[in-house]
Amino acid sequence: MRLLLPLLVLTLSGCTGVDLPAASAGNLDPIAFFTGRSHGDGRFHQVLSRAHAVQVDSVGRPGRKGGLLLIQRISEEGKAPRTREWVMRPAGPGHFTGSLTEAVGPVELTVSGPRADVRYSMKNGLKVTQQLALQPDGQTILNHLEVHKLGVRVAWLDETIRKARR
Repeated sequence: MRLLLPLLVLTLSGCTGVDLPAASAGNLDPIAFFTGRSHGDGRFHQVLSRAHAVQVDSVGRPGRKGGLLLIQRISEEGKAPRTREWVMRPAGPGHFTGSLTEAVGPVELTVSGPRADVRYSMKNGLKVTQQLALQPDGQTILNHLEVHKLGVRVAWLDETIRKARR
């Protein structure tokens, strides 16, 4: 019990959102940024497990009605590579909706200046919140993703995504 209480306090303290540094000017256009190739390098953390490396190679192409189809190959340390698919569609100024292979129900993306907030649910009552922050070079996005179960953060990812040079 002595060990569980500090662990619970540390876990609950991680429930607050992160405000990533972002470009001071400009707006994040997720459709434009993710059209073409991009590569992400990150670290995935899960409560009571050691952190491990994650690489994501993405190819985005225009979808219907101004949207985007994004195919991602995810290589996670200690696991077989897997592929997932995002579909994003404009749903109003600064708002996008869509789907993701792992999501249960819709994915919602809201853009505010150089940042975007993404929200969706997964199986087993998992809730995902994600912040994307465009960097001053316009070619890099910082990504912070958190997974919560019953309001407690159980996993998180910090990743740097770079647009591939043409």
